[in-house]
Amino acid sequence: MDQKTAFITGSSQGIGAATARALAADGYRVIVHYGGNRVLAEEVARSIREAGGTAELVGGDLADPATPATLARQIAALCPEGLHALVLNAAVMPGNSDIAACTPDIFDQLTAVNLRAPFFLLQSLTPILAEGASVVFLSSLTARRVTGAVAAYGAMKAAIEHLVRRAAAELGDRWIRVNAVAPATTATGPIAAWTQTEQGRDMTIAVQALKRVAQPEDVGDAIAMLCSDRARWITGAVIPVDGGAML
Repeated sequence: MDQKTAFITGSSQGIGAATARALAADGYRVIVHYGGNRVLAEEVARSIREAGGTAELVGGDLADPATPATLARQIAALCPEGLHALVLNAAVMPGNSDIAACTPDIFDQLTAVNLRAPFFLLQSLTPILAEGASVVFLSSLTARRVTGAVAAYGAMKAAIEHLVRRAAAELGDRWIRVNAVAPATTATGPIAAWTQTEQGRDMTIAVQALKRVAQPEDVGDAIAMLCSDRARWITGAVIPVDGGAML
C-alpha cells in the first residue's frame, strides 16, 4: 500500500510538532505547517527525517482569510493520491480574552485563527480527503469548564466541538471520521514557563487525577491514535486528554 499522508496545522512547535512526530513514527508522510517561523518547522522536519520518516513543509498565515484556499491548493498538489489525516491544531491564545477585558481586536484574532481558519481549511480540503481519512480538531478543557480569563477563547473551542459533530455527520458516508481532543493545561508555548513555576505546577496538578503536568507528546499520541485504524469506529467524539481534569 502507498504511504499515507498527514497534514498538521501549526506543527512547527508544541502539540502540533509532537503530533507530526507521532504520525511520522506511525508511517505517515507528514506535511508540517508553519505560520511565521520556518526555522522551527525545518527543525521538526529534520527530526522526522533523522528518525527515518518523511516530512515536507508548507507555510501560511492562518489569520489571512485567503490562506486556507492557498494551502488547500498546495496540499492537493502534494497529495495526488489524497490526504489521509488532517489535524487542525493551530490556534492563538491571548493572555486575557475574558468578557471584561476582551477587545474587538483580540476577539477578531481569535475568530480568524481558531475558528475561521479551521472551518475553511476543512471546507477546502474535504474534496481531497481519501475515503477512510481521519480529521482531528483541537478543542480545550475551556470549552466545557469555566476556568481562567479565556471567555472568548473557550467560546471558539465550544464552536469547534459543534463543528466536529456536524462534519462527522456530513462526511460519514465517505467513511471519513471527524473527532477532537480536548487537552487541559499542557507545557507548551508561553504556558510552559508558567507550569515550571511552583505556583503553576501546583495549580495545574491540583485539578487532575494524574498528578503531573501534561507534555505535548501526551496529546500528540492521542491524536495519532485517532488517526489510526485502532480508532476506526470513533467519530463525532471529543476525547478529553487532560489527566482527569474533568472528573
